[in-house]
Amino acid sequence: VRFSNQAVVSTQSTGEEAEVSGVCSKGAGNCEDDDDGDDTTNHDNIIPQSALFQECQAQSIQELEGVVRGLQEDSIRIHGDMKSWELFKDKEIRRVNRKSQNAAKVLREAKDSESNARHEKEITAAISAELVARLVKLEEENKELRNSLQGLQESLEKKLLDLDGEVDELTKRVDADDAEEEALGGSAGAVSGSGVQGMIDRALDRFAADRVGMPDYALESSGGIVFTIGETEPYTKDTPWMGVFGISIWKSCKTPRLAIQADNSPGNCWSFYGDRGTLTIQLSAQVFPEYFTLDHIPLDLAPGKNASSAPKHFRVLGLDYGNAPKGHVLGNYEFTKFPIETFAVQQNPYEKYFRFIKIEVLSNYGNKDYTCLYRFRVHGKPYDIDTYNG
Repeated sequence: VRFSNQAVVSTQSTGEEAEVSGVCSKGAGNCEDDDDGDDTTNHDNIIPQSALFQECQAQSIQELEGVVRGLQEDSIRIHGDMKSWELFKDKEIRRVNRKSQNAAKVLREAKDSESNARHEKEITAAISAELVARLVKLEEENKELRNSLQGLQESLEKKLLDLDGEVDELTKRVDADDAEEEALGGSAGAVSGSGVQGMIDRALDRFAADRVGMPDYALESSGGIVFTIGETEPYTKDTPWMGVFGISIWKSCKTPRLAIQADNSPGNCWSFYGDRGTLTIQLSAQVFPEYFTLDHIPLDLAPGKNASSAPKHFRVLGLDYGNAPKGHVLGNYEFTKFPIETFAVQQNPYEKYFRFIKIEVLSNYGNKDYTCLYRFRVHGKPYDIDTYNG
């Protein structure tokens, strides 16, 4: 701009000087032609020429200032355009960066999804292998149990045959006695052989029904209820997994209700961690307790004939109500006769009737992991208001 201004000034100045020089030359010529003229006339011609030069110079300066102002406006506009371009460039850079970040995020998510799918596949394969191993183990245990059951069945059949032989022999003896009494003119009140056979059959039926011949007031099907197990922790380590679509979700837990049910199949027991546990039962009626019965599976049916998980020492208490902090000790016992043993009440000094009975297992036969309680029974006389008042 400075160079252009100088050029314009120089050009304009040269033209003005030329014009002035022309004027001056003309004036000089006039002066030369009028050498003989008056000096006052020449002086008057020079003054208007200087004024014209100054006017031309002022006009040139104004035009130059206008050009400078235009250039300044152009410079301001160019600066504005450059600033707009910088903003646009920054905006485009940010947009490109966002797209790059989104693309990187999508790529990471794709990699994570692929990794998760690979991990799920590995976990599924591991679980499937574990399930197959468990199934093989269960199949082996079932095979052993089937063999044990087959042996027990053969043994029972043999015992039943022996029992039938004894019954036949007894019937023959009774018939012989009847014949002898008839020959001797026995009394009319003598018992016939068929009557004895009926009595034997009824006794065998009652024994086969429950093996102790006494009502069980803790039996769930008769109205007994598991009230609480206190702080006892159920054993879930070897219990089967429950799953959905072949994927194991949670472990099942054997309910303590099994301890007051009649099914004593191998493994159908309530198991808990360690060798100590409690079970409080709400009986089906208010009962004056007389006997307790503890059940376990026969040793012949136990895997490896091992009864280490069976309760050994236990205590029975009568409770005034379900959550009573203390109870009346009815006896301390040791379970020694497999698979079933009945115990008499050792003490009940106040001759109380109880609706709640609590069994406390104090030890087992050596299993440090868990204890199995197959069945616990309560026998006695139900509360009768007339008998109680009498």
